[in-house]
Amino acid sequence: MKGKKTWVLLLLAVIMGMTAGCTGADSAGGAKKNGESPAAVANGSTDSTMFPRTVKHMNGETVVKAKPVKIATPYIGFVDYLAVLDEYPIAAQGVTTIIRNFPNLSKRLEGKKIVDLGTESDMEKLLAAQPDLIIAANDMAEQYEKLSAIAPTVIFPQAGNWRETLLQIAAVIGKEEKAKSVLADFDAKSAAYKTKLVPHSEEPVLFAMYSGKDQFVTWETERFEPFYIGLGLKTVQGAEKGGQLTLESLAALNPDHLFVINNWQNPVQGGVKEALKDSKVWNSMNAVKNDRVYYLEDPSLPGPMALAKIDGIEEIMKAMGK
Repeated sequence: MKGKKTWVLLLLAVIMGMTAGCTGADSAGGAKKNGESPAAVANGSTDSTMFPRTVKHMNGETVVKAKPVKIATPYIGFVDYLAVLDEYPIAAQGVTTIIRNFPNLSKRLEGKKIVDLGTESDMEKLLAAQPDLIIAANDMAEQYEKLSAIAPTVIFPQAGNWRETLLQIAAVIGKEEKAKSVLADFDAKSAAYKTKLVPHSEEPVLFAMYSGKDQFVTWETERFEPFYIGLGLKTVQGAEKGGQLTLESLAALNPDHLFVINNWQNPVQGGVKEALKDSKVWNSMNAVKNDRVYYLEDPSLPGPMALAKIDGIEEIMKAMGK
């Protein structure tokens, strides 16, 4: 849990530095005014054609009368999930941040007209967008009533299990089958890639971010579970809990494969390979000696979002599957 909170704080810290006519949803109990019997939705199990539906979320229940058309999200992470479901919000937090720093998600947003709510989700812009549904995170739980005054609102965890969050969001917008298809495709690819990576199954793999001045940041291994378990990668003994590492500490762990994730907050000119090319300690590591240091441009890999996992297995396979 500590690692997930750290990612959320990191994400939010960076963020701080940087009409459809009729309404498709209503607040809890709205459907009953018309004598309708909404279907309960839990974890995306309800048929996507069934509207109205009651969506259970962190702040209670919200009745969605019809399939939402104009969706807004004042949480940057949920733009990722919506894009995976081929659903794009009309307004969202951090669009500029995404375009500047998250290339994989940015590609999916090309050509889409999305109002940027800014780093702190401007309420006036949100109101002006006239959404028929707001999908917010629990960092705005205290503003639930204010959000609900603009449009029916659901609240989901910022850093929940990515599969569960994908299914939850899919259930709100009537795209359960799409979510199931995405997950099935992910699992099938993971299984196929795992077989191809068997020759490397006994070679320890580490994910890290270079902070400059011979300092690295690593994360707890559970953050990369879809890769370590799904792809059969071997963890590095002694690195399970993550944390700050000196170059000497990294060399002591001595991974056979090292993925260096883009440090988008404090980029190092020339990257880690250029910065440390003359270091005897750096050049003593197995990953360096065998040319198995890989650079990952998109910094979302350690995060809780769906696209980070979906694109992550492709990037890992491209690097290690040679």
